[in-house]
Amino acid sequence: MHKELVQEKLPQPARRRTRELTEGNVPRQVLSLALPSSLETFIQTIARLLDTYWMGQVGGMAIPIVAMGTTLRMVLISPMMGLSMGGMAVVARYVGARDQENADRAVMQCLLLIALFTLPISIIGYLGFPTFLRWMGAKGEVLEGAVAFLRTLFIGLFFLECLPTMSGIIRGAGRPEYTLRINLLNVIVLSISVPVLSLGWGPFPALGVRGAALGSVMGAAAGVVGVFYVLLTGQAGVRPRLRHLRPDWAMMKRILRISIPNSMERFSPNLGAAVFMRLVSAFGDQVLTAYSIFHQLWGFFQAVTMGAGTASATMVGQNLGAGKPERAERAAYTGSMGAAAVSMVLYGIVAAAARPVLGLFTSDPEVIALAAAALAYAIPGVAGRGWGQVIGRALGGAGDAVSPMMASIGALWVVQIPACWLLTGLIGPTGIWLSIIMGDLAHAAAVTLRFRTGRWKLRKI
Repeated sequence: MHKELVQEKLPQPARRRTRELTEGNVPRQVLSLALPSSLETFIQTIARLLDTYWMGQVGGMAIPIVAMGTTLRMVLISPMMGLSMGGMAVVARYVGARDQENADRAVMQCLLLIALFTLPISIIGYLGFPTFLRWMGAKGEVLEGAVAFLRTLFIGLFFLECLPTMSGIIRGAGRPEYTLRINLLNVIVLSISVPVLSLGWGPFPALGVRGAALGSVMGAAAGVVGVFYVLLTGQAGVRPRLRHLRPDWAMMKRILRISIPNSMERFSPNLGAAVFMRLVSAFGDQVLTAYSIFHQLWGFFQAVTMGAGTASATMVGQNLGAGKPERAERAAYTGSMGAAAVSMVLYGIVAAAARPVLGLFTSDPEVIALAAAALAYAIPGVAGRGWGQVIGRALGGAGDAVSPMMASIGALWVVQIPACWLLTGLIGPTGIWLSIIMGDLAHAAAVTLRFRTGRWKLRKI
């Protein structure tokens, strides 16, 4: 009775715009959610590729400077990365259960958690950048440039982390088309500001890598403005409310119960990427630059995976909330099969044209040859990565964040890192690419075995 009275008082737009995902054709609904999310990720990865292009125009060691700085940033913000999945899963479950009051409460509690995490991470990062970068093998020009890049970037850490977390909540409410528009705004601002500030177009001084960092902050800030507009106008079906501003420790615990394992899952590959940087840097500047370009192109193909994973996680969360585990299972398998197939096709096309594509980022023939070899070796792993990441996100959407975390940690530290260390000692840089494939296939096998047990269908949030 009380919940009904609360819901009756809610503004009509918030209720009217909630998307129904617990009835109807599952593949069509997965596709309708995945397309805007995939397009959104494609836009973001294109922006990152443009950044790499502009850093090539800056010259010197700008490309590996930004790559190394970005890798360290991902390690440091790992504790916050799970908030996106935690918030999305909790909101999706409450939306599926038609519990508007708790869905709205979860939105505000996520905002409070972002604020709580941002300050200590900023302080630790600002003081520790030089030491951490040296651990990664940075020295000379790369070390100096990466410190300047990161210290500029962390000025806007709240905006940089608020955007993905709150976008995840909007997707959990079943409205990925809004996050597509929000992130399009982010990318437009970023794509304009980075070359202007980095290269010094017009009246602006050339800031180099610091311009790339400042442009990223400006783009994220614009995206956060868009997020709050969508939420506060009720277009997403959920909204932050002042009456929920007081910390609700029980709700935070629900969010963190999913977020912390997911953050650990993210921390593991982020730390692994830092270890890879250490191994790669030992082979010299050309290999480091080739790996930096390859890593950006490899990330480009995560668009399909991320879109399908987000769609599957949203469908799983809402259908479990509605008491329909069979629909949730169909959604997960639909998304994973689609991600594996489409990723393989797209990756094969680009790998076939590797040299002209790589020529957009560097004119060094040795760097191009190294990166082209990396792309060729990585082809078999892309389907496994697509499948495994979607199944892992589907488990997270069900509230089972521990299993994909353990699978990710095991694949990286039991398979991928040891293989990389062993193979690079035997066959040089080629061992890096081969170890990536081995890790991705091991992760896909582990999360699939866990998913097939069906225990995730019984989890409570």
